Amino acid sequence: MALDPEQVFGSCGLKLDAAVFDELRQCWVIELRSVAADPPCPTCGQPASRRHSAYWRTLADVPCAGHQTLWRLVVRRQFCQNVACPQRIFAERFGALTLPFARTTTRLTDVFRSLALSAGGRGGARLASTLAMPVDRKKLLRIVRQTPPPEATSVRVLGIDDWAYRKGLTYGTILVDLEAQQIVDLLPDRSAESVAEWLRQHPGVQIITRDRASVYADGARQGAPDAVQVADRWHLLKNLKDAVQATLLPWQTELRQHLSSAALPPADIKAGTPPHTIADSPEHIASCLPIPAHTQLQFERIQELRQAGSTLHAIAADVGRSRNTVRKYVALDTCPAPQRRTRPSRLEPFKSYLLKRFRDGCKNARMLWEEVQLQGYAGGATMVRSFLAPLRGQETPQDDRPPPKPPLPSIRTLSCLLIKVPELRNVEEQRWVERLTALRSEAQTVVTLTQQFAAMVRRGEAQGLGTWLQAATASGIVALKSFAKGVWNDLAAVQEGIVQSWSNGPVEGHVNKLKTVKRQMYGRAKLDLLRARLLAGST
Repeated sequence: MALDPEQVFGSCGLKLDAAVFDELRQCWVIELRSVAADPPCPTCGQPASRRHSAYWRTLADVPCAGHQTLWRLVVRRQFCQNVACPQRIFAERFGALTLPFARTTTRLTDVFRSLALSAGGRGGARLASTLAMPVDRKKLLRIVRQTPPPEATSVRVLGIDDWAYRKGLTYGTILVDLEAQQIVDLLPDRSAESVAEWLRQHPGVQIITRDRASVYADGARQGAPDAVQVADRWHLLKNLKDAVQATLLPWQTELRQHLSSAALPPADIKAGTPPHTIADSPEHIASCLPIPAHTQLQFERIQELRQAGSTLHAIAADVGRSRNTVRKYVALDTCPAPQRRTRPSRLEPFKSYLLKRFRDGCKNARMLWEEVQLQGYAGGATMVRSFLAPLRGQETPQDDRPPPKPPLPSIRTLSCLLIKVPELRNVEEQRWVERLTALRSEAQTVVTLTQQFAAMVRRGEAQGLGTWLQAATASGIVALKSFAKGVWNDLAAVQEGIVQSWSNGPVEGHVNKLKTVKRQMYGRAKLDLLRARLLAGST
């Protein structure tokens, strides 16, 4: 059914005078005028019949047929005849169509708002230009900033975490409603006072999930003393892994010797050949690099300053390293050698098949590459060609050669293996853990306590937490005692973290969303703009 222009524009109180396509500007121009008898005064609301003047007002509207649309309105200026009204002369208002002083229609502004919330300033401007709605990026940002935040709702389960303006320098706080999976607010800093103030202004929070930081614990305690605090399980296991890593680090040399001796079976040592020393072993050469001179000098400087009584913070400022690095070096007697990270080749699972096909007579590397691609190989043909090159000069490929020995695990890898579910370890990983257990009695204690705590967290059972904390405190291992002390100070939240189903995982996901939006705006988003985009975009 065809639409009558009089009906369409008459519902808005307007009359269509002309609609033409401007060939020069490549846009539609629609001329309209108001049909209202006496426009009311915007200040007092009294209709005004006495006319002052008129002028043309141009508004941009949503495009039509791939071309920009411009509305030209005849705007009347009237005298307000109310002697008590301070407004003497006013311009006619078009409330259903646009806002005062705006240069776009309301519906086009809504489109701009959606583009800006989704793509930001520059991205939204590029997209709008493609859609025949040219707009400046700064106007899109103004529209976002003028968007009112959603109405505050009652939050029962609140997740708190920090996010970085600049990593390592300035941080803010993100608050997430875990039941609705929505960001509810961004705070400008990472302090207990700001969290407590927000909780006082938004009563009704019953459960608060957080990391192990004392700042948020104090803020939750001050702002919502009746709320149940839940320590995040992932952070619990991470703190335990860091404690294990700090314990194993001083044993690095002894541990590497122990693991290297286990990695060299007697069959690999030929008769009449002296056994390999640790410095000459292939595993040691593959995993360790020479210590740079500046690293050795920094290590010696750290030791000197520590012996002189300097604090970790002062030492870090003096040598220009982080406090974590300084803390690690202080606990060591010798400077640790840097380790080369080795990764297994993507071709490793397919080497036996390639050797078999090569032995059967297929020596075309391209054909073999296409065959292993069908089996799931995602690498290129060059890797297959390089693997087959040494075999082309041999009549019979050496497919019965022993597999290469895996590189020695790093301290970090061993720490992660102790946290890992024992049933999910492979044979090699289980052998590393067993060799670590046989290193010394303290290592046996570390392995036992670590596996017990990790199993307790995975099962969601906190009944044996007190017994475990007593055992860790009495173990005499400094890092585990420090970890146990931290758990004692936050015992109620740790127990709830083990038992409760809530965690800070969804909050971390929203932090990633925040980072994406921030990087989309080239890291220049101020708090008001970032907050407006995230809060308006989460509804």
